[in-house]
Amino acid sequence: MCLAGDVFDVPIRKDIIHRVVRWQLAKRQQGTHSTKTISEVSGTGRKPWNQKGTGRARHGTLRGPQFRGGATMHGPKPRSHAIKLNKKVRRLGLKIALSARAAEGKASTSPDLELTSHKTKNIVNYFNQLENTKKLLLVDGGPISEKLKLATQNVHYVNVLPSIGLNVYSILLHDTLVMSRDAVNKIVERMHTPIHR
Repeated sequence: MCLAGDVFDVPIRKDIIHRVVRWQLAKRQQGTHSTKTISEVSGTGRKPWNQKGTGRARHGTLRGPQFRGGATMHGPKPRSHAIKLNKKVRRLGLKIALSARAAEGKASTSPDLELTSHKTKNIVNYFNQLENTKKLLLVDGGPISEKLKLATQNVHYVNVLPSIGLNVYSILLHDTLVMSRDAVNKIVERMHTPIHR
């Protein structure tokens, strides 16, 4: 199959790949970590002892950060870890990742990814035919067929994605990429679609 040069043959730039992977990993962080401030921690609001005359330091509450069971100062609160990255840079990152796999000879196409049976041994046999492959990523054009899902779900070194879900981090995690003809067409179409601001 003839691959589009402006998608599968662009100059490799590690800095762009690095930025896109950082953006992806930051965006998927949950950010649900939380600690209690002095107004949220449970306990009495009474002044522990007199202001003067005891010889001890002056305090207005026992829920300060210096006391056992007290608050945490400047601790983490729920927030988004996402960072901004322009759409053009994201798109360029995907093109570079695809180009890198194509340049290594680790990207191949298949007429389709239809299986006759849902048996795992079909995928295992196919994987064993590939040379110098540790992890395999299968990319299909539309929704993943039920047989392909069942055949790959128990094999940790083979993963399946629809073309719309293809991303830089997944491509980097897998050293071999196999795409259906439909997936290649949809990826190229996606890369050629104008970016609306």
